[in-house]
Amino acid sequence: MNLSVQNMIELDSPTLIIAQAIVQWLLAILLMAERGMDKGTKYWVIALFIHGIANLLPFSRPYLPPVVAVIFYNFCVTTAFSFSYLAFARLVGQQAPLWLVLFPIFVMILTMSIYIDDIAMRVIFASIITGTQLILMAFVLTRGNWSGSEKLKGWLMYSTGLFGVGFIVRALFCYVKPELFIHLVAKSSFQSGLVIAGMIYIIFSTVVILLVRLDRLNKELSTLASQDSLTGLFNRRAFMHNATSIIASENFPVSVLMLDLDNFKKINDVHGHNVGDTVLKLCADALQDGLKQYGIIGRFGGEEFAAILPRADSEQALAVSEKLRLAIETINVNPDIRLSISIGVATSSSVSSIEPLLIRADKALYEAKSKGRNQVIHADLLALN
Repeated sequence: MNLSVQNMIELDSPTLIIAQAIVQWLLAILLMAERGMDKGTKYWVIALFIHGIANLLPFSRPYLPPVVAVIFYNFCVTTAFSFSYLAFARLVGQQAPLWLVLFPIFVMILTMSIYIDDIAMRVIFASIITGTQLILMAFVLTRGNWSGSEKLKGWLMYSTGLFGVGFIVRALFCYVKPELFIHLVAKSSFQSGLVIAGMIYIIFSTVVILLVRLDRLNKELSTLASQDSLTGLFNRRAFMHNATSIIASENFPVSVLMLDLDNFKKINDVHGHNVGDTVLKLCADALQDGLKQYGIIGRFGGEEFAAILPRADSEQALAVSEKLRLAIETINVNPDIRLSISIGVATSSSVSSIEPLLIRADKALYEAKSKGRNQVIHADLLALN
């Protein structure tokens, strides 16, 4: 029984190394199957391929000059981790300095050349260089913007850092007991443990990169589904969804604005659609800036916009509307274009749906248009008249 357990623990490290190379290549192929890979994923794919090649190189040593086999193997390992660093930097939107990518490769080639006949020293320096690269990979995750789950970021950062520390510890052990490390492809439970740990880390890191990529794609799809492509404002569907949530939360009193750019068709006809699009973008930016602390705004189509102001009574809604009207007047596209906007306002202290407020605000907007444009009219004034 004890012998059986021992045999299970003392796994065949050469077989594990080959298995690790196959796993790395399969993961790389899996990532390549994804359409529209970003640069970070591409760097990780390159790292996986190079690392897979590196894992098989020790088996070619009987057929290659020792200098070539040793230096090329360690060159591949360090290059793979340099590409891994580039991938991690991209995960948080950072640009990795070129020297930080190339310097470890240079140091690795130099030290392997100096200690070409000393296996223990090669293992020590290779472990220190690789461990430092991994610790730097963990550190870069603390910077920039991470778009995925914070828990995933923590797992990836700490596992990478611990893996790096493991290589530093390996260097210390090699200094004390070099006989444990001088044969990379020899059968050894210690070497097997290192290979298994590396395989688990690679699989885990690849899964995290896939999950982060998936999270980013979901956010992009959500943005496309809710955002007007020209102005960047909420589209009609997204605005209605958010406005309904505001009303359901009973943020009363609540005010709704219907806004329409004056004489926009004439701008399109005279100056062309490119100028018209520029006008819409500038006006959308001005309206959004003016409403930031008051409520939300969306584009309903063409030159028409809608806004909802939670906890805003009639007086506050009129004041905000006038501020928006003046903001549009100050936009300077060119000397031949004078911009203005008409706004209809409706307020309620108790309503179960946004539709009645939109209808009332739209009637007030129609009144503002019919009375000469470039003005704000509240629906309550229509009721009085």
